[in-house]
Amino acid sequence: MADSRAFRIYSKLPIWAQNVACSHAGIKMRRSRYNNTFHKALRFLEQSQWWSLKELRSYQNEQLQRIVKHAYDTVPYYREIFDERKLTPKDIRTVDDLSKLPILKKQTIRRHFRDLQSKEWPRKRVVYGHTGGTTGTALSLVSDVDTQPWQWAIWWRHRQRFGLKLNDSFIVFAGRSVVPLSTMDPPFWRRNLPMHQTYVSVHHMTKQNMPILVSYLQKRQVAYYSGYPSALYLLASYLLQNGIVLKHPPRVTVTGAETVLPHQRLTIEQALQTELADQYGASEQCSNISECEKHTYHVDMEFGVVEFLPLEGMPSNVRRIVCTGFRNMAMPLIRYNIGDIATLSELPCSCGRQSPTVEKIDGRIESYIITPDGRQMGRLDFLFKDSAKIEEAQLIQNELSSVTVKIVRSPGYTSRDEESFLAGMRRYLGNEIGIQFEYLQAIPREANGKFRQIVSRVFRDQYLPSGTNEAF
Repeated sequence: MADSRAFRIYSKLPIWAQNVACSHAGIKMRRSRYNNTFHKALRFLEQSQWWSLKELRSYQNEQLQRIVKHAYDTVPYYREIFDERKLTPKDIRTVDDLSKLPILKKQTIRRHFRDLQSKEWPRKRVVYGHTGGTTGTALSLVSDVDTQPWQWAIWWRHRQRFGLKLNDSFIVFAGRSVVPLSTMDPPFWRRNLPMHQTYVSVHHMTKQNMPILVSYLQKRQVAYYSGYPSALYLLASYLLQNGIVLKHPPRVTVTGAETVLPHQRLTIEQALQTELADQYGASEQCSNISECEKHTYHVDMEFGVVEFLPLEGMPSNVRRIVCTGFRNMAMPLIRYNIGDIATLSELPCSCGRQSPTVEKIDGRIESYIITPDGRQMGRLDFLFKDSAKIEEAQLIQNELSSVTVKIVRSPGYTSRDEESFLAGMRRYLGNEIGIQFEYLQAIPREANGKFRQIVSRVFRDQYLPSGTNEAF
């Protein structure tokens, strides 16, 4: 959008007119998200979340058979795949049968983009979109007009678990360019009245702008906040560091799009006096895992199949996420390698839901530091949580022999803090890897505003040649 002619015109409008434009877009957004399909799906999901595991698996198998037959009959890529393996849709009757099919990779989607689209699906029902491109080039996708409202029904089932209602007012902190990047003058937010939404641009959440943003938040009373964990963490850290208490704290803060780290959760809940509710989804609209009110992650089995495949050299409960979506007939994604990993849980949840649980979402598969002596370290957030003089840190590994640590310092940071931080890293990464520090005023975000704590161009993995895959 940012490069389009429409956005260039939008960028030149006065702020009041930009708010009108956002509200106008909100009318269309509300109609496409919260239509009859959405309400029907949400009513179904409110009931199905209490089904037995046997009932959920039976439903999954029915939906899988439906999407596989459709793909075989109308999608050239899948017809070729089935024919090469001498398979028919009857060979894929249950989730366990998915292992007969290959993993679908991003580069395969780019190479076979047209052949992955249903040739019989009505063009008037096709919606064009793309992923955010967090790890590189954005991935072009198409979906059915009902795919998005189904995903929003899944997301609203999650929000309802925490007492939120569809028409509640809220403030979102995310990366859309609703505030032109060409200006750093306030306000750094725009209003979308039909959605009861105020949109805060994370690209403008700098140290200089934070007092202005907080002053605005003190005047607003909304039901909840939502957005990227990294952006909400920046806000929460600023509030704590300056002893600021919000006059009207959000009762709930909904996070997604990034992995929420334990120290981020604690800081956000403390500073915002809120309950954090996290969920995992994807722009590809083929999987979802969301927290219940007990803060256990449950696989949303009604939206698609989530396979957890073993990773070579990793603990047995650390798995790659591979997805098969049920709701996109225009471009079915079957066994799609989404590029994320999760740690499985073997414990049932006391909430009463029987859908499988996940201990934590570990984020991108690239989010591991590899040392020359073979260590593989992910989720290094614990190195930062007790470092009061470090506002933000990011680890970059471009080669096996070294890692660069980008740090935004808090006031009072000294060489002793660097020595202490380095000693902590050495305890976990060893002495074989070089560690360099780079100090910045702010750590750059991805183009879509997302933040990645670990960026590695070194980590590579292969599927185990054998072993049991778990799928839900």
